[in-house]
Amino acid sequence: MRQHVSREELLQIIDEHWMLEDPDRNEYAFLFRMIQERHRTQFERAFQQPEPSQYKAMQRYFRTIDQQRNRAEEILYWLYLDNELRRQGKTFPDQAEAKREGEDPPLA
Repeated sequence: MRQHVSREELLQIIDEHWMLEDPDRNEYAFLFRMIQERHRTQFERAFQQPEPSQYKAMQRYFRTIDQQRNRAEEILYWLYLDNELRRQGKTFPDQAEAKREGEDPPLA
């Protein structure tokens, strides 16, 4: 069962980790940079066909690429969290159990 991650939590991880890291040294920063670049390219490409009759199609397209970007960032968040837990010798079930027992589960 997939847990929902708030946009606020995703943005916190992005701001605190991926935006500060060197993409040449940090795989998550590198992947995040690729997501940003792909989204920027798709966004710019949409404006290369500025016919007024295409307005509704462009709106749908923008919603689609935003959803794709959000999903890619969410997947990257879970990969990052999994990696951090593994570094601590823990797993998602360990974290869920700690949460049930009232402990503060370790994040990054």
